[in-house]
Amino acid sequence: MCGIVGFTGKQNEERLNVMLNCIAHRGPDDDAKLQTDNFQFGMRRLAIIDLTDDIYPLGNEDGQIRCVFNGEIYNYQALREELKAAGHTFVTESDSEVIIHGYEEWGVDVVHRLRGMFVIILHDGREDKVLILRDRLGIKPLYYAESAGRIIWSSEIKAILEGWPVDPTPDDISVWRFLLSRVHDDTERTFFANVKRLLPGHYMEIDSQGNKKITKYWFPKTNPQFKSDKSDAEYAAQFREKFVESMKLHLIADVPLGITLSGGLDSSSVASIAKKLIAEGTDMHTEQNKLLTFSALHPGETIDESEYINEVIKFTNAVPYSVVPDVNKFWEELDTWIYFQEEPTISTAPYAYYTVMREARKHVTVLLSGQGGDELMAGYIPYFMSYIQSAQDAGAIWELLRESVAGFDLYAPFIAQKISAKLNSGNQIDVRGSLKIDASMRDQMRQIEHKHARNLNERLLFDLTEGSVPNLLRYEDKNSMAHSIESRVPFLDHEFVEFAHSLPIDQKIKHGWNRYVYRNAMKGLMPEKNRLRRNKIGFVNSEWEWLKAKSDNIQTIFNSEEFRSRKYWDADKVLAQFNDWIAGKISGDGLFFWRILSTELWMRRFGKGH
Repeated sequence: MCGIVGFTGKQNEERLNVMLNCIAHRGPDDDAKLQTDNFQFGMRRLAIIDLTDDIYPLGNEDGQIRCVFNGEIYNYQALREELKAAGHTFVTESDSEVIIHGYEEWGVDVVHRLRGMFVIILHDGREDKVLILRDRLGIKPLYYAESAGRIIWSSEIKAILEGWPVDPTPDDISVWRFLLSRVHDDTERTFFANVKRLLPGHYMEIDSQGNKKITKYWFPKTNPQFKSDKSDAEYAAQFREKFVESMKLHLIADVPLGITLSGGLDSSSVASIAKKLIAEGTDMHTEQNKLLTFSALHPGETIDESEYINEVIKFTNAVPYSVVPDVNKFWEELDTWIYFQEEPTISTAPYAYYTVMREARKHVTVLLSGQGGDELMAGYIPYFMSYIQSAQDAGAIWELLRESVAGFDLYAPFIAQKISAKLNSGNQIDVRGSLKIDASMRDQMRQIEHKHARNLNERLLFDLTEGSVPNLLRYEDKNSMAHSIESRVPFLDHEFVEFAHSLPIDQKIKHGWNRYVYRNAMKGLMPEKNRLRRNKIGFVNSEWEWLKAKSDNIQTIFNSEEFRSRKYWDADKVLAQFNDWIAGKISGDGLFFWRILSTELWMRRFGKGH
């Protein structure tokens, strides 16, 4: 089930219905409500496990514990057997019911036993309180606000804004941090000043008087150790075992499943292991139990990954489906896409995923993706710099020299680009000078600035919990749910994450290879061309070219009175720099103009009077 809403206080079915209608796309199969004297909540269901109609909201034997939730509990079958042995009676085959009986048995500690992606709303009638539990990595979203003396929550912000008189004023710090530094989704702040997010690995408890308490329950650790104390082969065997286990759990469903395939290492691994598991008896619920893959293609462009996608299709004998993202179609759909995204996006790249999800919904209900693999196993070029710093701090001089040479082809262009930007700073887009950040805001922003850890594993943990992964998961959820697709991320299974962070640094980067142990583990299980590829692209669009293709439209927006009225930027300077960038007179972070545009269009879509 994939959409939840609710609020504290007396019943108001009209507002509850408005909220549920706002998230109908998240759950087209069913809906349900639970209304008590002090709590009102509802759900929209996307049926994935146990397709029986009208079973929600579920309760325990005496009806005192009831629940709705968004997501999946992948270890529900093992928990079910444990709870049945303890005397609990089950009336459905759903994964939801283990949450209810688990809460009866273990209280709030049930959250430590759940393996999956979830936001759970539990009503405990014995104490007349509500518990809202969010999964450890934040794969599933939960937003909340306070209005008219109530706490209001939902899987999507739009339901809060449409259902209640919550002021949609932008959060200044969030807007300026995003425009200046590309940062978002790293704190409880959203782009709306009056809407917050329940952070990953946290739960909220609300009593009958509407008092709330938020508690962190997951404290991930990482191994700062630089050198391995076991052989490469032993680490690879462990990795392979853990990853196959996660994949096996993520393929549990009663509806058709497919794979998003970009051609990169992570999505290629997911598809290849899925094929292995199909051969071992896993049911994909597709015609002839075929593996279905879904890709975005860019024919004739440097970002096209068809050759790598085709390698996987041949290796797995998959049935491929593809889309070709188009800038004109994107511009036509931009307002709708922003509506589903709900907050500004860092680039146009998530739109490619949106188009893939739309195509996939014609054929499957569940998709598995490779999201998170880069942040777990150091898949990006800048991670080489953290490796060098880690080696230096560990006194591993030989390893430092070795990687400086062996990885030179990967990070040398990155370093050259940074040096060129420094040397030509006078000919670069002036991001900071284009923004009108007042002094008080600068001080507040400075207090929550992030500095990258020198230790590679510590940096990876930051990116996983606060850096890039939270915003990638936001895009994943919005793009998939817009088309009533459940997207699963096996690399972000919390047990696999904890294993990956127990590995020493030299299993992440070694002999000039990033994701070293991962590549070793996948030998023989996936195409060699993909396993040993050194460049990385992923689900993207030709972003700079798209901005230039629509420069006339963008100039019109940047010239408008509405744009000029904003307090966040110097409109004249933004327009002048955009024109110079289009003309090739300056270079630099061209996506700065997308961030400006995205923020402007978001304010138009969600501002007062929208």
